[in-house]
Amino acid sequence: MTPGLTAEQVLLLADEFCAAHRVQIRDFGALVAAATVPGAQISGIPVHAGTQAAGRAFAEAVIALEPLSDRNRDFAAVCRKVYLLMYS
Repeated sequence: MTPGLTAEQVLLLADEFCAAHRVQIRDFGALVAAATVPGAQISGIPVHAGTQAAGRAFAEAVIALEPLSDRNRDFAAVCRKVYLLMYS
């Protein structure tokens, strides 16, 4: 099973990132949606082949959903790095 992050964990990352880079959370729903991506399953079967693929999909979701007012690509890189540090 590929682990995921909780919405609360992603919110903590976003809060720290926003404070450091002077941006704001634009869409809390987008943060929650992005948080679900790494641990996504269908009928109990992970949709990602492993943690590397899940981390990449997590970053892509952040970029696509644009939860912050700016610097979403940078935030996506941070999310991916933290995810991989936690689960690799």
